[in-house]
Amino acid sequence: MENFEHYKGREQTYFKHRLLEAYLERLFMIVGQHAPSICYVDCFAGPWEEQGEDLGDTSIAKSLDIIKKCRSGLSRMGKNVRFRALFIEQNSKSFQKLEDYLSGRKHEGTETKALNGSFHELIPEILDWCAPRDFVFFFVDPKGWKNDVERPTLTPLLRRPNSEFLINFMYGFLSRFVSDAKLQEDMRRIFGIVPDVRDMTPDQRETFLLSLYRNNLKQVLPVDGRKPRTASVKVLNPIKDRTLYHLVYLTRHHLGIVKFMEASEHLDWVQKKARAAAKQDARVQRSKQMEMFPAADQVRPEREDRDLAGVEEYWLSRLKFTPERYGMEELADMLEETGWFESDFQKAFGELARKGLVQNLDGTPKRRSKFVYFKDGEQLVKVTP
Repeated sequence: MENFEHYKGREQTYFKHRLLEAYLERLFMIVGQHAPSICYVDCFAGPWEEQGEDLGDTSIAKSLDIIKKCRSGLSRMGKNVRFRALFIEQNSKSFQKLEDYLSGRKHEGTETKALNGSFHELIPEILDWCAPRDFVFFFVDPKGWKNDVERPTLTPLLRRPNSEFLINFMYGFLSRFVSDAKLQEDMRRIFGIVPDVRDMTPDQRETFLLSLYRNNLKQVLPVDGRKPRTASVKVLNPIKDRTLYHLVYLTRHHLGIVKFMEASEHLDWVQKKARAAAKQDARVQRSKQMEMFPAADQVRPEREDRDLAGVEEYWLSRLKFTPERYGMEELADMLEETGWFESDFQKAFGELARKGLVQNLDGTPKRRSKFVYFKDGEQLVKVTP
């Protein structure tokens, strides 16, 4: 059962923390199979708006709990991984809370450090703290954008090899200022150009700006020259049906995209439950009448089916009349390009196969939901109707 009690009024943070937990556990357990040292860097740690002294509803506690769990799990597998965590906070009062909290968890075995100051000014120190060969995950979750999520600010970190990023792209805030003539230079630093969003619908505008931002980040190649990849998940306003922000993920490995999108899909219903609870609270406050059943309990965990017509068209545009192998790298390409989930591609391929328009040459008739085993890599082909 989900517990939103400590997140009332900031239900979007609950979803963000759940996604962070879900993906970090997958990531650290995979990386820990071969990396002797893993680092986690929270670039805007807080604590902010915490509801208890244990900071249990903050990214600080969530990340350290996951590290503790992963270190224990890897140890049972015979992997002695060194975990280190760095937390950045500018506000002096919050920083003191942060230091006090970290001092109380030193016995757990994770090496922790806190730096007091502005993120963009501390980047040289952050890079010095990261050992050259360590795997590093950067969590960039600011309250604003100036000197925080702009490409020039992030470039020294993006150039570092063996690194991944989760960045809060504050679309709801940025979209209100993107056409402000006074902020053109700020927009250029964020998007690479001054975006022209005239005559765009709200959906077109959002898709365009998000794509611009992701592609602008991808222009910064790390020193090892590996291809950057990005994915994103939308976080909605708890009460209103509009976007607050996108969590933009950046990696250099195709498996990272697959695992991130898996975590995002599994948590889609969590966001729905958090929003259902928030909307119910708002209704109760307006009407002054309690409702009989918790709204969150009525939300089904199954994700609503996407309109598969567009997914089917996408498959037909990719597949050829000569067989081609589709493995995890090809799946990552598709996820990154469209923002859809693997289940969407599976359902659409199954429907096209039923219509006799495509065929999996390595498949079997008994498959009912997973029509392509991307992990194995299978030969797919378009069929002449």
